[in-house]
Amino acid sequence: MNGEGHLRFLDWDLTKSKYAETDSLPLMATPGPVLMILAVYLLYVLKIGPALMTKREPYKLKAALVLYNGAQVIGSFYLAQKCFKQLIYQGLLPKTCHINIESEREEILFTIWLYFAAKVSELLDTVFFVLRKKDNQITFLHLYHHSIMMVGTWAYLKHWPSTTLFFIGFLNSTVHVFMYTYYGLAALGPEVAKYIFWKKYITKFQLVQFVCIIIHYILAVRHSECPPSSGVATFIACNTGFFLLLFLNFYRQSYSKRNKKLSNGVPCFPQTPTEECVNSQKVK
Repeated sequence: MNGEGHLRFLDWDLTKSKYAETDSLPLMATPGPVLMILAVYLLYVLKIGPALMTKREPYKLKAALVLYNGAQVIGSFYLAQKCFKQLIYQGLLPKTCHINIESEREEILFTIWLYFAAKVSELLDTVFFVLRKKDNQITFLHLYHHSIMMVGTWAYLKHWPSTTLFFIGFLNSTVHVFMYTYYGLAALGPEVAKYIFWKKYITKFQLVQFVCIIIHYILAVRHSECPPSSGVATFIACNTGFFLLLFLNFYRQSYSKRNKKLSNGVPCFPQTPTEECVNSQKVK
């Protein structure tokens, strides 16, 4: 029997980018570095970090948290405005495939890479949880969200880059401006945290964000002249739907009436589903 009768397997080179320009960006040449980051991240936050902190008091890290969250606010704002400019220029449902225009491609790829870089930096959220012994906040939702966003954005940029990501980038970065502002102010201590009232509205904003992303991808596949591939659009829509369910469950458990009690008129909102409020103090 000659070779023509043999089964042929999918030949997919994980090191080959759709556009050669992508390989010059940091961490983008091969999947090795990003997979190593993911492995070290999960090993540290699930095993090594908690083991090292077992006999240690939780670190306060007040200055570090204020600086970190401040940097995230600035980065998120910068990314939101870059994505917004691209949306204004190209439109929500582009009639021209700008990524195929060589003079515009480099800027588009770099903006998507900035979004990927932001996802890598956000892994530090979990590292701070470990160092502060906030183990109850390291949930499946938290780990899945951070892991899939980093790896998924890398794969998206490497193999299927599309300008439809600018809508996600704008919404997500805008949410993060408010979210990291909240965390930065909360890090200043209870004398400031008691005046912060918008935590629950951030979660609502996230839920609205997920619905908008799903709708946008459906419309982009059907009506854009430069749509994402149907496979990528299906994955993103399904994964975003999964996020929606997870965050909705978190919202219901965190902000239900049974978990919100008042003492002397001071509201208390739990940070995770494992906390509830007693006399305006969060307890596990």
